[in-house]
Amino acid sequence: MTDPVQIRSYQPGDEVGILDCYNRIFPTDDGRIGGRTLEHWNWKFLDNPVGCVQGVVADHEEEGIIGSYAGVPVRIWSEGREQLAAQGVDLMVLPKWRRHGRRPGLFIHLGWKYHELYCGATEGKVLFTYGWPIPAWRMGQRYLGYWNIRDWDFLFTEIEHREPRSAPAGMAVQQVASYGEDVTALWTSLRPSFGLALIRDASYLNWRYGRRPDRSYRLFECREDSTGALRGVCVYAVDEVLQTRAGFIVDWLVPADDQDATVALLAAVERQARDDGVGVVATVLNHVDPRFLGFQRLGFMVMGTPYFLVLASFKYDTAYYRDEWFFTMGDSDLI
Repeated sequence: MTDPVQIRSYQPGDEVGILDCYNRIFPTDDGRIGGRTLEHWNWKFLDNPVGCVQGVVADHEEEGIIGSYAGVPVRIWSEGREQLAAQGVDLMVLPKWRRHGRRPGLFIHLGWKYHELYCGATEGKVLFTYGWPIPAWRMGQRYLGYWNIRDWDFLFTEIEHREPRSAPAGMAVQQVASYGEDVTALWTSLRPSFGLALIRDASYLNWRYGRRPDRSYRLFECREDSTGALRGVCVYAVDEVLQTRAGFIVDWLVPADDQDATVALLAAVERQARDDGVGVVATVLNHVDPRFLGFQRLGFMVMGTPYFLVLASFKYDTAYYRDEWFFTMGDSDLI
């Protein structure tokens, strides 16, 4: 008997069926179907500066697309050069088809096909895929090689009942519509200090935050008053993540030892959070990055969450990711 389900790579035009599948599985918070739009999908996959779509679908001969395993490829800085990784996103199979085919089920066969097509240690392949798949963690660990790398703990400060933070003299912080090429220069100057990081140049930051169609972010720059030299940038948004509504520092690119730029940007973000009516500013950083301790010295506390960062690696061991990865909230698609 011929299998009515074909597992294959993404083809142009599949996005209509992928979106239908997604919206049937993941309704909006108020229970409506249809929350994910084609505009969002095009931004996330077609407009990505990496310039390619990486995805596998389960295509039923009558019902169309009934499952998908996709990744958003990202350029990373690792071993002193540009390479590729991918965040696993929109991993799904319609409930009635989850046990279809050979064990251990259709979801895992989609994941295996994704790894076969896109992942590996050779040039141009994805060195690792990562995400926060709490419901599928055990299945992914057993069959797809998921490793638990780090807890995803919040750094947070309560601003409602304390005096506003004072900004250092000589620092000017402003909001901008998009980042210019001096942000790329800032990234280039900082990248030797990172063992592993997503490449935060102007093209990435403007795509990730400036052009997302269904969410608003505030892009901040800190410059020297006297020279106009760029000292640091951060991205801010108000959202509710893990039942916590806060003003989130979504991304952060500031030298770890630049106290003046750090405090100036925090003062601006906290001032914006007050204007937005939120009493907490929060963020996420790797526990071993010096900025994690630096934020605590500036009054941030640490709050555990049930989320943890997992990945499937095709080159490095767990210690490399735990110790070397500079990550922020923006490395995820959760905000």
